[in-house]
Amino acid sequence: MAEVEEFIPGEGTYEEEGKVFSSYYGELELDHEEKVAKVVAKHQMTTLNLGDFVFCTVSDARASMAICEVVAVEGKKREIAGDTNGTIHVSKISNDYVQDAGRELRPSDIIRAKVIQVKPSIQLSTVGPHLGVVKALCRKCRKPLVKAEKDLYCPSCERHDHRKIADDYADVDY
Repeated sequence: MAEVEEFIPGEGTYEEEGKVFSSYYGELELDHEEKVAKVVAKHQMTTLNLGDFVFCTVSDARASMAICEVVAVEGKKREIAGDTNGTIHVSKISNDYVQDAGRELRPSDIIRAKVIQVKPSIQLSTVGPHLGVVKALCRKCRKPLVKAEKDLYCPSCERHDHRKIADDYADVDY
């Protein structure tokens, strides 16, 4: 704790009734030159950055875009801080022409995507062979779909379904 007259609140701190308090557990750093108190977290939460590869659950798919909830950053085990809602524009789904985003990505699909914009909103892309659907369920019986050449197949009800599939479909543990 510090007094506002001595130090102004910086990252990881807040001011209340003239006193500077820590926002979370960490190490206090006092900048005597700038007169700023900040706290560096011991276990920082994951933030999304440009170029990150993320796993998402598709929550809605329309003709022009898919709406996703980012659930994890590939290679990181920590929870994601901040906004986790992202969109994939139809032009950012594949190198091939895509007429309808809802044909390539469907609600409840788990996908791997690349973060191409963070602010003001999260924009994602599945362009590339390693990006796209990594897990999907049958629209009819809700059983897991298996990869069958360029499409997905439901062994339970024998239904074929099309998606923008990642090259390691079903081999992902996120």
